[in-house]
Amino acid sequence: MPIEMRSKKINSLKVITSLKEMQKICLNLRKTDSKKISLIPTMGALHDGHLGLIKKAKKKKSTIIVTIFVNPKQFNDKKDLVKYPKTFVQDLDKLERMDVDYLFAPRTKDIYPDDFQTKVVVKNLKNHLCGLSRDGHFDGVTSVVLKIFNITLPDYAFFGEKDLQQLIIIRQMTKDLNLPIQIISHPIVREKDGLAMSSRNIRLSKKERTIAPFIYRGLVEAKKEFKKNNNRSASQVTKDLRQYLLKNNINKIEYIKIIDSSDISYPKRPSLKNYIVIAVQIGSIRLIDNLKL
Repeated sequence: MPIEMRSKKINSLKVITSLKEMQKICLNLRKTDSKKISLIPTMGALHDGHLGLIKKAKKKKSTIIVTIFVNPKQFNDKKDLVKYPKTFVQDLDKLERMDVDYLFAPRTKDIYPDDFQTKVVVKNLKNHLCGLSRDGHFDGVTSVVLKIFNITLPDYAFFGEKDLQQLIIIRQMTKDLNLPIQIISHPIVREKDGLAMSSRNIRLSKKERTIAPFIYRGLVEAKKEFKKNNNRSASQVTKDLRQYLLKNNINKIEYIKIIDSSDISYPKRPSLKNYIVIAVQIGSIRLIDNLKL
């Protein structure tokens, strides 16, 4: 189904592509509807992680808006943008079955017209972890998220905890700019073998897919060992996890860190409230995960 349509109703789901129309609908909702607005921003290729966000939003008894927009500004590798999975027809079916009220699927040329000049930068938090290898990625995320916030005017916005750094940055942006939006997180949803659900997982080969679950198994092992002896240093924990991954054929490790999620600082002596965060590459696919100690 093409996204070029202006708007269309598919049973109960209303599909909107026009920025002005979506904003007008949301302004009217805020004026006339006693229910609040819940927003779930996505890039499509929806999986159970996204559906978990929708289920959590439903508990708010609110009008639910899901966005699908593959944001070119957050891809520093254009090949990755081209290969990003696009499953719009299947996504529509899932949203309809979840009884979502609106799907907002804007066109790239409308989000970024030819004279577009503005970006939103959360200065310090982006200069860690994924931001070190993905130049401009988080500027692209915060810029498009703020723009979508301004169009959909949500009371609540839901984000998954798999993208932990992204969640921390969006919370900071919302706080810094005094946005009247409650950012609500949802725990990582995993496959039966522990692999964190991601739209990229379908691009793994069969062999790579058998290797990928060792990311989570390694995190669980590191957590277990830390609970046995929580006097261990961060460097000891991350060194042991690195050895575990290498032993299980995960050879391209971008980073393994233990962080304080309030400010992305790196405690030398971790506590149970800290997170182990990890990024690896399996084949050509970059995967991230995290686990609270």
